[in-house]
Amino acid sequence: MSGLVLARFSREKADKRRDIDRARVRAACLDIMQGAGDAASGLMPFRRRARLMSETLLEFLAIVRGGEQQALVSAYKSLGIDGRIRGRLMRGGKAGRLAAAEAIAAFPGPETVAALERLIREHGDAELRIAAVKSLIDLDAPPPLRDLLADMRTQGVSESLLYLPVVQRMTRLDPDGALELFADATVEPAARALMADALGQSGDYRAVPPLCVAAEAPDRSLRISAVRGLGELAHPAAAEAVIQALEDPEWEVRSAACEAAGRIGLTAALPALTLRLADHIWWVRFQAAEAMTGMGRKGIESLRVAAEAEFDVVRRAASMALAEKGLTEGVDA
Repeated sequence: MSGLVLARFSREKADKRRDIDRARVRAACLDIMQGAGDAASGLMPFRRRARLMSETLLEFLAIVRGGEQQALVSAYKSLGIDGRIRGRLMRGGKAGRLAAAEAIAAFPGPETVAALERLIREHGDAELRIAAVKSLIDLDAPPPLRDLLADMRTQGVSESLLYLPVVQRMTRLDPDGALELFADATVEPAARALMADALGQSGDYRAVPPLCVAAEAPDRSLRISAVRGLGELAHPAAAEAVIQALEDPEWEVRSAACEAAGRIGLTAALPALTLRLADHIWWVRFQAAEAMTGMGRKGIESLRVAAEAEFDVVRRAASMALAEKGLTEGVDA
């Protein structure tokens, strides 16, 4: 028990000391940005503490721009702190490495790019690697998208969502390359599923045809993502693929198709959506009804017909949707 008490006391003392040091670094940074004499000297006692300096720099980079930001970055460089931050990428605890991987983007140059690329090559932690990729993108030196997807494959499914933000950014930066890669059937389905989400959010209608093809892929996850992507793009050219997806054996695909039909305003899908009101999965029934209520007069009329159906599940799904939207009475033109 006495050991636990001592450990807690030591931890609290260390935390208090760090808070004091952080306050001193912040004050020095404020002096630097205000041009107060030899303000950089205030950072001297802390220049070897890469994590502290990285975290404080990130705080200021989030709120200052222009000359003030440049003054702060220049002060760090004059004290060699940028080199300390680069070195911190490859040693120490994870929290400090993450801060360094993000902060180092403030110091562009071949040394920084090389340090980040080394981190990606030599470290197995997916979160650290993604932080390095984000900084490389900020430095206009992103790794090839194909390499990033291959890297994702080595990390396993549990880590794949970490890659989605950077895949989205790289898709926006190089839409032609992303479309070419997505159409490559040799790319693993899990990677293509991630790209389908990114392409859907890209707003690039050139993605509609390959997404329609992917909506029929053998891989379940790829079909789900492809249909969701079509819903995000909401282009009428996806009609046939979406209607077909409403009959998919996997309920997640059917649910995504219902939502996509609603986003597109696909009135041609109303007969198939009406059938989905009898789906054995309640979420699919709910999404079908939601899509129909969003299609204006035709959709609401179809729901009203369904609300009089003999089949109890269909009748209840339609009636509940109409009641929730306050559409049990007349329909506005």
